[in-house]
Amino acid sequence: MGMFDELKCDYLLPDPIVQNETFQTKSLDRALDNYTITRDGRLILHPARYKLESEEEQPPGPDVSEMPQAIPEGDAEILYHGDIYFYTSLGTPGDDDYEWFEYKARFTEGRLQWIQRAKPHERQERL
Repeated sequence: MGMFDELKCDYLLPDPIVQNETFQTKSLDRALDNYTITRDGRLILHPARYKLESEEEQPPGPDVSEMPQAIPEGDAEILYHGDIYFYTSLGTPGDDDYEWFEYKARFTEGRLQWIQRAKPHERQERL
């Protein structure tokens, strides 16, 4: 499976059913970072640093000592140039309601040009 980043897309997608989903992408740094494509076509990185809660700071209840806490460090616009593929699925694999959604977003000098559904052969070439 490998590492990936997560991406939210505020820009209107061809399929409204997945507009509010969180997508995965392997087109960027693959560092478990979070990105957003804004409504006006910018790519924003939401960097964060992570810290583990010390035992003294943990609230009573289940042990969360292995769960890092994300601390936002401010957003940064990424002047990306090229294609970003991102994907998600709805339903359960093997069921009739399952559907894979993969998109290709073209950026030129930091600005989104378009987003379209990726063709099946494009996915095979990248894996």
